Amino acid sequence: MMHPPLAVDEVDRFAAHRGDDAWLGDAWEKAQIVVCDPERERIDADEDGLRYYDAGTAPDGPRVYLGGEDPPVFAVFADLPEGLPGRWIKPTWAPRDLAVAVEAIGIGHWHATYRFHPTTGEPLRARMAGWELSGTNGRPVFPRTDPAVIVLIDDGADRVLLAQHQRYGGQPKPAVAQNTIGASAQSTRSGRYACIAGFVEPGESAEAAVHREVAEEVGIRLDRLDYVSSQPWPYPRSLMLAYRATADPSQTLALQAEEIADARWFTADEVRRMWVDTADGTPSAVRISVARFLIENWLEEEGGR
Repeated sequence: MMHPPLAVDEVDRFAAHRGDDAWLGDAWEKAQIVVCDPERERIDADEDGLRYYDAGTAPDGPRVYLGGEDPPVFAVFADLPEGLPGRWIKPTWAPRDLAVAVEAIGIGHWHATYRFHPTTGEPLRARMAGWELSGTNGRPVFPRTDPAVIVLIDDGADRVLLAQHQRYGGQPKPAVAQNTIGASAQSTRSGRYACIAGFVEPGESAEAAVHREVAEEVGIRLDRLDYVSSQPWPYPRSLMLAYRATADPSQTLALQAEEIADARWFTADEVRRMWVDTADGTPSAVRISVARFLIENWLEEEGGR
């Protein structure tokens, strides 16, 4: 796999059309329309892909022009109590459906979150085909994307370091230095272990964020750091910047107790049992994640050695 599942560019956004009300009116009449419910975080779809409406069948609701000309593609925000949860979009969907879904879910989250102007407190109204929000005073508000980093750390040989976040079911551990190298493989059954990740802070480069997050969460230094790829993550509005790194496995792990329940070095067989052999029971959000992309690529490298 050359790119993460959601790093797809299948619909030209044609931003120049966003301010052309006449063009947008004509485009609506021949559009493919996807319906999503930002309040319930749902989208109208099934196991096979998105359900598209036309102008005559789409429900009423705020519209956003997503892109395309033949046909144009719009999103409508409406109630979907029985819709597919946004995190259940499938890696097996056609790339175009994935691209449209990610854009619709992401812009929908923004509309649901930004209802009042951050400096004047005025109610906001949409303009520019849903890509700007404005009040009577103050500058327009534009869609927000939060950069986040994620890194898969290897030991320079045949193991990777994975951590279990507290929210994935691990029990809190005391904030003392510990070394989990050689821990029982049964620890893979106590919850999901994944890559180290975190948000980029103001005034910080992405690379600096990787080093900081690793030091904070597991207490080690990295010897090598390489950028791999990026992927949008519309839950609610992140851009994941993926990295590979190498670290000396003799370093003692010092876990950040409020964030990390456990961490250890895993062999390829252990990682495969945890991430690949359990695919049928793995949530879609995990299967489309950039963490899985990094792990699967590493497993392919290990299999080719």
